Amino acid sequence: MFKSIYLVFLLYALLLIGFFLNADPNGGAFTDYQNHIFLLNDLKINLINTILDYDKYNTRHSPILYIFISFFYKLNFSDQLIRFISVHLCLLLPLIFYKSLLLKYKNINKNYILLFAGLVFLSPSFWSLSIWPDSRIFGLIFFCLSIFYFLKFENEDHFKNAVKCIFAYAIASYISPNFAVFSIYFFYFFYKKFNFSKKIFYIIIINIALSVPAIIYLFSLDTIFLFTTAVPSKSIENLDVLNMSNKILIISSLIFFYSIPFLLTKSIMINFKNLKLAIISIFITFILAINFNYNFDYTGGGIFYKISYYLFKNNILFFIICIFSLIFNLSLFNTDRKNLFLVILLILSNPQYTIYHKYYDPFLLILFTLIFNLNLNTKKLFNYKSVIIFYIYASLFLIFNFIK
Repeated sequence: MFKSIYLVFLLYALLLIGFFLNADPNGGAFTDYQNHIFLLNDLKINLINTILDYDKYNTRHSPILYIFISFFYKLNFSDQLIRFISVHLCLLLPLIFYKSLLLKYKNINKNYILLFAGLVFLSPSFWSLSIWPDSRIFGLIFFCLSIFYFLKFENEDHFKNAVKCIFAYAIASYISPNFAVFSIYFFYFFYKKFNFSKKIFYIIIINIALSVPAIIYLFSLDTIFLFTTAVPSKSIENLDVLNMSNKILIISSLIFFYSIPFLLTKSIMINFKNLKLAIISIFITFILAINFNYNFDYTGGGIFYKISYYLFKNNILFFIICIFSLIFNLSLFNTDRKNLFLVILLILSNPQYTIYHKYYDPFLLILFTLIFNLNLNTKKLFNYKSVIIFYIYASLFLIFNFIK
């Protein structure tokens, strides 16, 4: 256990070094944070008017996090101190992830559980979005907390855990609205447990009560800021935003990217030689590729899309990888229909045109190990050889983000 703790402290020390060096492996967190300083100053000076005119600030981030940061501005906290506090508040994410893993895998050695939780420290998004405060990472903290209470609900079957889960994902959704769609997932299981009863009625009322303020606020604005584009162009048409070919191919490739260490350790077994799935995947990729129009200049697109463009200046390699991505995803659907449910929600959680890797890092690692049904072989997953593979894979991805 001590060796695992030492490694986690080393990873924490590296994060602190990154903080003092103003690291931004994602490449856009610093710019995002700087672009919101004007907003923060306005919130500091006139909170109410700024909130009422929020759609004029050309941001798709929820105002909640910036309201809290503006309070620190009022207290004359330095920018570096605010960011230092942010880094340490974000340590809640690996801690909650660790507690959730303990709950999910009760018979696994705590050394391995701690090491897997420590993978969060190697996430480029965790580095960037904690060093440069961003609503996505704080929303993920509360969403991970909602999963923790959901696991307790499944294990202990207590109504109070369902309520705690609802409050946690509600907070996550207020901070980062992309998480709101996952309330459908949780409600499905609450309904399966309680059916038509007083408890399910209370759950419906609580959900409505928590969502009404957000709905009233959004529709009181001239434009709904959630759909604001993040790219420096006004040429994106509504049809481009709604292009499901872009979303399905890119998000499927991101899911596949995070599956690779699971496949390398053979903790997930997928038959890529399955002729039926291969033919279906090739057909789907071909159809979607016809309508694929993601613009590289608008940034984002995921690692496989970027590699394909950098190496060959086209999408051919990306489409080939998409075939394997779809084989993997279709195999997941065959394993458990709730996996299809989760993938659909992952797609719906990205309503805007641009699709960034940071939205799924370390989000997918958390989903894979906690609520996806992957038929994990825990003996092959939780051992030192597998841990080393995961750490090498995560470290290489972090390094890649620094040198890209």
